[in-house]
Amino acid sequence: MKISFLINNIYGIGGTNRTVINLAEALCVHHEVEIVSVFRRATAPKFEISPRIAVRALVDLRPGSSDRGSSDRGAAGSDVPSEVVPRQEEFYAQYSRFTDGRIIRDLQRTSADVVVGTRPSLNLFVAAHTRDGALRVAQEHMTHLAIPSAVREEMARVYPRLDAITTVTEADAHSFTEHTPIPGIPVVGIPNSVPEPLVEPSDCSHKVIVSAGRMHEIKRYDLLIRAFGRLAEEFPDWQLRIYGDGGEAGKLRALVSELGLAGRALLMGGFSPIESEWAKGSIAAVTSSAESFGMTLVEAMRCGLPVVSTDCPVGPREILRDGEDGFLVPNGEVEGITWGLRRLMADDGTRRAMGAAALRNAARYDPAAVADRYVELFEDAARRRAALDRGYRAPAGAGKAGTGGLTVPPVSIGTATVDVTADDAGFLRFSADGPEEGRRRWQFVLRHKPADGDRRPDLPLATSRKDLDNGGIRYTAVLTPSALGELGDGRWQVTMSAAKAPSVHMKAGVRDTRALIGARARLVAHPPTGPLGWTLPYTQPNGRLMLRTVLREEHAECTRVEAADGAVTVRGVLTGGRRIEPGALFIASRRGRHAKSFSTPVQVLGRQAFRAEVPLRRVVDHRLERWEDWDWWLQPDPYDRRKVRVCHLLEDFPDVKGAYVYPSVPLAGDEASPYAVVHPARPVWVRPYCSASGAMAMNVVDR
Repeated sequence: MKISFLINNIYGIGGTNRTVINLAEALCVHHEVEIVSVFRRATAPKFEISPRIAVRALVDLRPGSSDRGSSDRGAAGSDVPSEVVPRQEEFYAQYSRFTDGRIIRDLQRTSADVVVGTRPSLNLFVAAHTRDGALRVAQEHMTHLAIPSAVREEMARVYPRLDAITTVTEADAHSFTEHTPIPGIPVVGIPNSVPEPLVEPSDCSHKVIVSAGRMHEIKRYDLLIRAFGRLAEEFPDWQLRIYGDGGEAGKLRALVSELGLAGRALLMGGFSPIESEWAKGSIAAVTSSAESFGMTLVEAMRCGLPVVSTDCPVGPREILRDGEDGFLVPNGEVEGITWGLRRLMADDGTRRAMGAAALRNAARYDPAAVADRYVELFEDAARRRAALDRGYRAPAGAGKAGTGGLTVPPVSIGTATVDVTADDAGFLRFSADGPEEGRRRWQFVLRHKPADGDRRPDLPLATSRKDLDNGGIRYTAVLTPSALGELGDGRWQVTMSAAKAPSVHMKAGVRDTRALIGARARLVAHPPTGPLGWTLPYTQPNGRLMLRTVLREEHAECTRVEAADGAVTVRGVLTGGRRIEPGALFIASRRGRHAKSFSTPVQVLGRQAFRAEVPLRRVVDHRLERWEDWDWWLQPDPYDRRKVRVCHLLEDFPDVKGAYVYPSVPLAGDEASPYAVVHPARPVWVRPYCSASGAMAMNVVDR
């Protein structure tokens, strides 16, 4: 049968997108599947989608699409409110009389045997306007009582034209039936699916708590940060990482600074695929005030993490087995979250046992099992329709999704993705599944992207090929630490090349860099006395895979920054052949045309570790502009003027600048300065930061 999913915007990031793609991937093994996105605001979807699934959009709103002649911006009727979407629906403002027409026309012309809507507004379209020959199914991803009452009234009026309704929990199916009964239409609870991760499960050894989801007030990350703050002193070697984007990020950064958790509680931004980041953790935390299902719970459990979750309505209590694979704690209470985290942080045995249980219990959410339930739902709906309508012809059946063969080879190298695994010895292992080669023999090639125009030669990697049962080929290659001599310090594209074919800059898949957490810890504890090498895979905003390579004879790595009471305290380690001598200096240098430097003594902490306390009054009283940047340097030997840039590079993730958010220190100038053009009485703000290149500095701003 042909199955069509109607979704708001498949090109963005969100839980509905993930679960629809997971289900579509499982169904497409035995059925024809398409995803119809009402809106297109990006060139490609954020989540990887098999080329076997057709993806198309009805309304093109991409920036620059007008130059291609495909833009629907400003189309006639786009400023007229929708006649289908209720005003109280969350995305009401996105819809218009113009979008109504596009959606209705597509539903009336669809060749699909089954059309599945994925949110209330779209389900209203599916119910009212899908051609009579197709089955109409509504997926409800929201908690039913979270849907505005006016929208539920419209659902009660229109939904009788549906053939079936699904919710993501049994509890919500009962709630739907109780509060919005639709006579004759079954309401079935079918959970979201989460595929088995491509990464090895966590061994629960890294002292990292992980949380993920959009930065929205309903996720209550503020409670999680406050709970972690209560435990920070008791567990000084633990770290909290929160992944996601959204409007609450600014408030959360301010809270991290207020609680003095800079460098301990990290806001990591969006990350996809997320499974490698779950696997870096030892505990997952979900602190939402409401969850319709709880995708992040299942994702974390499938990576072997025990979960501390608020017992919010509907979702988590159907997923977690309290005390077996995690803890359910009172909703909205910092004390309960603190209690659950402490139990797992303090007890390695309990943490590992619960992680193993989570891994076992989460297998019930495998996409193949969930897809089988949907096929049964469609077949049952077809039988009921046929019994009521003699003119209806049920679609040809197909086998269930089954447990194997959920992958198909990419249609081209350009649609393949590359998975990368780093180990703690400095090796990177690349793997990509591609189509049958024919006459071409593809291999991995690294291509330099210079910052200064001085491009290094390409570096081909010895590439192995293995035939797969699905007709594709698996390409693998290994980048050894010795290759850093050729790569040097820079950035490299990961490409595939073949004779008489253009080079393809590959898309990133899973980047498993958990081993780098331990590698950094060992390096900080025992800095090397020779050249430093570091290799980190990362993605560009367009999803293409890159490498950041570090090769330096000397390097000063910042390990901690504290900003308070008119001073910044910096800790770090020096790698390379020189040692930090008594009398070593920490130097702050003003960037730009008014260059100036001042130094402060360095406290030597062993052969290669240092601590410096930088008085901020000097940068305030000697400033010349309303906005200045002062770079940080280490002079290891007072009798040798060679300096080493202080950086923060050696992490298992690329965006150190975004993750490490240091507080601003307010200072009012109180000394007459012969240099300052303006010397206000109001505070000047000084804030340490890590630049995009990894270099440490501080910003001086007159606000």
